[in-house]
Amino acid sequence: MGIKWKDFQFPRRVIVEEGTYSSTYGKFIASPFERGYGVTLGNAFRRILLSSIEGVAVTSVKFEGVSHEFSTIPGVLE
Repeated sequence: MGIKWKDFQFPRRVIVEEGTYSSTYGKFIASPFERGYGVTLGNAFRRILLSSIEGVAVTSVKFEGVSHEFSTIPGVLE
């Protein structure tokens, strides 16, 4: 059983808004999309862009007198 693409709406154009285009920002307009596909593509782009952000985070901490990760630490609340 094949997929019928005859009635499926593909985006006909992608427009770059010239006034917003820089090395760190750009506004792109793609249209038209089938109902619901704009959200699907928007989510994919959001996830890709968020995973590309560089930053720092605390990945481990060591406390004196704490033997393992399930030990209670006096004065520390969750």
